[in-house]
Amino acid sequence: MSVQKVMDERSLLNAVAAGDEKAFSEIFHLYRNKVYTIAYRLTVSVPVAEEILLDVFLQVWMKREELTAVMHFRAWLFTITRNRALSMLRQMAAQHTATPIPDDNDLLLQATDHPAGRLQEKEYRLILQQAISRLSPQQKKVYHLIKEQGFKRQEAAAELNLSPETVKRHLSEAMQVIRTYCLTRLGVAAALMLLKELL
Repeated sequence: MSVQKVMDERSLLNAVAAGDEKAFSEIFHLYRNKVYTIAYRLTVSVPVAEEILLDVFLQVWMKREELTAVMHFRAWLFTITRNRALSMLRQMAAQHTATPIPDDNDLLLQATDHPAGRLQEKEYRLILQQAISRLSPQQKKVYHLIKEQGFKRQEAAAELNLSPETVKRHLSEAMQVIRTYCLTRLGVAAALMLLKELL
């Protein structure tokens, strides 16, 4: 990386540390593909890689004040990505043995413990509902059954008389529409919090 690029990145990170969401959005768009690629290579799962991507950048935002002390951001970010991927793989292995994994990282709830946070959450929910309203009828049905009713993919397939692969495709397309809509209507940090809850 050139000296100029390092300087530009340092300026961005200092701005993120100060709470600048525009700078955070730039960092997110700069590194999202690389983080996703690493996560996918380690887990070989599109949904898990997407979840890791959201987790990693949520962690960057939540720990933004520490960024001024990070000397090699790229290496630091990829280490977080690798560690999160390994953690997810351990969770997936544990779930296969029916061991419950407590989720101690409920960031949205932490952010809505006060009236301003609850008002903000209502705004987020409204944007989410607007995103869902843009789905095709079939995507809406699949999203409703799996994300709102808690159906497994096979159960949703039986309910809708579709193949599990078709259900998987509809859900993936629905989540892509929702992600794109939320990211364009909310700041990246707010969108990540909302999207993380959906996974």
